[in-house]
Amino acid sequence: MLTSRTILCKSMRASSRLSLLLRTMATDADTSSSSGKVNFEINGTARIISLNRTRKLNALDADMCSEIIPRLVEFNKSKANNLIILRSLSPKAFCAGGDVVSCAKYNMNGEPEKSVQLFDKEYNLDYLLAVYGKPVVSLVNGIAMGGGVGLAVHGPFRVVCESTRIAMPETRIGFFDDVGTSFWLPKLDGNLGFYLSLTGNDLRGLDTLIGGFGTHYVPSNRFDDLTERLSYLELENLSADRRREIFSNPDEYYALVSEAIEEFTEDIPSDHQFKFTPEQLSTIEKCFNPKTHKSVEQIVDDLLSDGTDFAVVTAKNLQSKSPISLQVNWQLMLKGMNSTIHEALNNELKVASKMMVNYKPNDFNGAIDARLIKKIPDSEKIEYKYKDVASVPASVIDELSSLEVFNPDAGEGENAESKVSLLENLKISQFEECPNLMQNYTRYPYQMGLPSQKEISRYIKGEDDSNRQYSVTIKEAIKYFQRKYKNKNGVTYKVKNVLGRKTKPSEYGKEYLDWVD
Repeated sequence: MLTSRTILCKSMRASSRLSLLLRTMATDADTSSSSGKVNFEINGTARIISLNRTRKLNALDADMCSEIIPRLVEFNKSKANNLIILRSLSPKAFCAGGDVVSCAKYNMNGEPEKSVQLFDKEYNLDYLLAVYGKPVVSLVNGIAMGGGVGLAVHGPFRVVCESTRIAMPETRIGFFDDVGTSFWLPKLDGNLGFYLSLTGNDLRGLDTLIGGFGTHYVPSNRFDDLTERLSYLELENLSADRRREIFSNPDEYYALVSEAIEEFTEDIPSDHQFKFTPEQLSTIEKCFNPKTHKSVEQIVDDLLSDGTDFAVVTAKNLQSKSPISLQVNWQLMLKGMNSTIHEALNNELKVASKMMVNYKPNDFNGAIDARLIKKIPDSEKIEYKYKDVASVPASVIDELSSLEVFNPDAGEGENAESKVSLLENLKISQFEECPNLMQNYTRYPYQMGLPSQKEISRYIKGEDDSNRQYSVTIKEAIKYFQRKYKNKNGVTYKVKNVLGRKTKPSEYGKEYLDWVD
């Protein structure tokens, strides 16, 4: 949303001798990493991290994680740095995930410790980004899958565009949804996260904003201007004391960053059709409900009983995925519903490492080899360890997803004890060397995206601490959220979309709304 205010701000910056001096200094400070896979840049008060492994669609490896973490620690301590911008130099992808192909090759060559090292470093990076003490703005263009989702999703600002495509396709490759998504996915509207996790289905473009991944939608051709705007946030009309007050108050500063990003956003067209129809969303909400479904088998049975085309296709989709991965995914998300972000990543690190050393049977190596190395298409079946989810022994899932200390007696094959020794000391760091990190949390501390279905539900039901004793109309609901979210682009569309599916006319008058659970 380019406004006169934006043009004025840019004009003021262009005429600022201080900004020009800072830009000149920044040029000398630009550096690439020793591997060349990540670039680091100082631009004004921003520190820009650019993923540059473009030939591999920025697939994360241990070197990249090892290079980013110490820079983030350094930037966190810097008084000259106000925010982090994380972006890609590839037009095709933000980050296509962790380098799981290399991991499978390491495992099959008898070097699983190298795979464990990648996940150890990757999840520690994800945690540092999740609790970082300064705003992290991710500019997510193109593909963001697996590890790419993990880099962005725990930060407060996730800018998406027309090319953004997010997915967690791990059940297709014999793995599970990691990088902290066992914490994030259960929090999406109407059990959509459970559906996306188990099916591996994707969201694209505007739908990544509506679905809860993105916080702002900005066309990609505005990314460079947005980067400049964020790098030189100026409050020239305020006193020096007031500027210091805003920059030292996280809530005020995060709101300032959000408003700056909002200047570049576009609204969601009123006639935009979300990927899933209201009927399909209702099926997802019903059939993937963790409160009424204790297992993946129950989900498949419920989908087949539903009988709609969408439900049957979804059931067949699940039946084509790794049975072990489906079961592990489900268990980790159930744990993630009530865990802290640190606990979720710790749990995922244990499970990923167990799979790498083949502590219990799993489909990781075989599925990666089939789908990503030999490139067997999805239209062809591949052989998993078990034929369906009902055939997977409970003991396998229990041992893989157990949060207890590793049990050598439960390991498979030779050298079980040495495998356990490799895994025993793995844990996510608390990064005590970093001052001003956010506290570990059970809910994301900042809500910079669109209102959630749960938030809209509380308002309609009068459970929003307003002590309201009367029903509201659609117009009143829209006005309330527009005011609360400061006329943020996308709010009107999201509220109308949710109300159209989750409310009915009240007995007190058809213009008033009752919530439908």
